[in-house]
Amino acid sequence: MVTRWRAALAALVALVLVGAPAARAARWGSAAGGVIASEQPRGDLEGHHKHKEPYGRPLIGILTQPCHDCPGDSYVAAAFVKWVELSGARAVPIHFRKSDAELKRVFKSINGIVFPGGLTWLWLDAPYVITARKLFKWALEANDKGDVFPIWGTCLGFQLLHILVSDVSRNDLLIETDSVAHPTTLEWAEDVREKSALLEDMPDDLFDGLADPDQNIAMQNHEYGLPPHHYDKWPVLNDWFRILSTSVDRNGTEYVSTMEARKYPFFGSQWHPEKPPFEFAMTEVPHSANAIGVSQYLANKFVSFARQSKHRPESLEMELEMVMNNFQAVFTAREEPDPENYDGPDMTYFFGTPGLPPEPVGPQPDDGPSPDDPDNNKPHFPHHHKHDDDPDDGDDTDDDDDDPPSRGDHHHGHGKYVEAGPRPWMWA
Repeated sequence: MVTRWRAALAALVALVLVGAPAARAARWGSAAGGVIASEQPRGDLEGHHKHKEPYGRPLIGILTQPCHDCPGDSYVAAAFVKWVELSGARAVPIHFRKSDAELKRVFKSINGIVFPGGLTWLWLDAPYVITARKLFKWALEANDKGDVFPIWGTCLGFQLLHILVSDVSRNDLLIETDSVAHPTTLEWAEDVREKSALLEDMPDDLFDGLADPDQNIAMQNHEYGLPPHHYDKWPVLNDWFRILSTSVDRNGTEYVSTMEARKYPFFGSQWHPEKPPFEFAMTEVPHSANAIGVSQYLANKFVSFARQSKHRPESLEMELEMVMNNFQAVFTAREEPDPENYDGPDMTYFFGTPGLPPEPVGPQPDDGPSPDDPDNNKPHFPHHHKHDDDPDDGDDTDDDDDDPPSRGDHHHGHGKYVEAGPRPWMWA
């Protein structure tokens, strides 16, 4: 009787701690290249061994991004930190300038990685991309050995995952979209919940809400996107990823909005699930119950995979030294001079030493502010691209209001990395 009671209690605890899907089946291991599975195989995803007990102290690494004219040399938006904390994980900043030895030491201690949204250049030879590629490679190796290690990419991080897999220039891979400050819907792929490890347990009200134009709870905030036909143009993308949803911008241009890897616990959204619970300075962000529920569901799902990771810090002292709690976030939204056009984070963590040589950010001279302009010797702030509400009125100017400065830092240009002048230090 006692044994039966203990078994029932253990099952209940597992259900509460990691959710029905993890308590039910989701397993990972080493066969055939680290893949996802549950009791019913999902598409190409195969069964794997998982730990008897989920890890109760998961650490999620968040890759910092370069910034200039900021209180450091790189940053992380605080919403990504709060998003992983939402599911009982703790965030660890991964400085993109770290040495290989330092990166490896951190990687062995964390249980998953977030490639966040942001504003940096994704050239193949960019230091930021080079660091991301190392982490991606190590994650592949870990999963292939049966050590579950998930990756999540949001917005810029979503684009980064496609670049890492395809090794195709972002100029060829991406197209311009009018999707800044654009809460919208997702067009789900056919039978997607029957095929997707990420969505298989999403409640109906959240799944349907994401596709409902009366709700518009998928928060888009980007100027570039990946058209779905590029999965055919570069078949490696289709081999690697399953398109879960597409969306359209204000002009009807279609782009991939959600995907997952077929054989690894890697997931990506062009939209921002982390914003609804935590970002209020940007007025377009939805805060409905369903918008919050989607954020919670995806955070729980991602962290449930991280709980299966075998990685551990070398000591409790190292664990405490690594976590984001050692840093103080800055209330960056309060410093915005044009709040009606703000599209950056409410709170931001900055890392490193201010005044380091600027991270190469793209080609010169026509892609952004001139380094010779005295106005560029102070911090800049991003702005929405105001769209023309009536494109047929013969007026090529924006109808919203007097044209504010555009977010020129999203202009990508062509060519390899070169040094650039001062850049805005906050992003969308």
